[in-house]
Amino acid sequence: MSGPMELPLVREYFSELPEDTIVHLGRLAGLVRSWNVRLNLISRKDAENLEERHLLHSLTMTKVLRPTAGAKFADIGTGGGFPGLALAIVYPECEFALIDSVVKKIKAVDAMAEELGLTNVRGLPVRAESIKEKFDYVTGRAVTALPAFLRWARPLLRSGDIGSPSNGVLYFKGTLWREELAESKVQPAQVWPLDKWVPREFFAEKFLLHFKAPIGGG
Repeated sequence: MSGPMELPLVREYFSELPEDTIVHLGRLAGLVRSWNVRLNLISRKDAENLEERHLLHSLTMTKVLRPTAGAKFADIGTGGGFPGLALAIVYPECEFALIDSVVKKIKAVDAMAEELGLTNVRGLPVRAESIKEKFDYVTGRAVTALPAFLRWARPLLRSGDIGSPSNGVLYFKGTLWREELAESKVQPAQVWPLDKWVPREFFAEKFLLHFKAPIGGG
């Protein structure tokens, strides 16, 4: 089993995180690296740059996300557990459902959550369309084109202000988001460029988008 990773970039760009949280994130990174040898949760190139491309990327959301205790998150297309597992470590008072239709990925995510002692995480090996629950936030990282992702997220969301930003979708996407929504009435309420928080080449032209619930059609 791979040991915890040292996280110099997380320490540099997320110095506001408590030390025990950073240590916990290092354990997560070690587990992902270990599981990836067996299951190919993430690409080999991404595995070699795990801290930057998965942890840092996921953690940029924490620069603006201030959920109320008890807030419920659905992480659609969680893959190797990002951003869901990272967020579950940072926000232990919130609940996270990690959703992926690939059963072996959810088995790995559940196993990692158990090993990390995360009691606020559950994996759902299903398609998002089959879920009947309601959540305060739906998260995703470039899972698919935005119109399709918003269509999946729409029925899962309940309106409200259970934190900041208000209930809705928090989605990571590159510049294509403008093109994908060019014909749509649905537009993000807020757009944050990631290189504002992490001024590194990988984060150029990458964004975090917030769509407020309820999300209309179109």
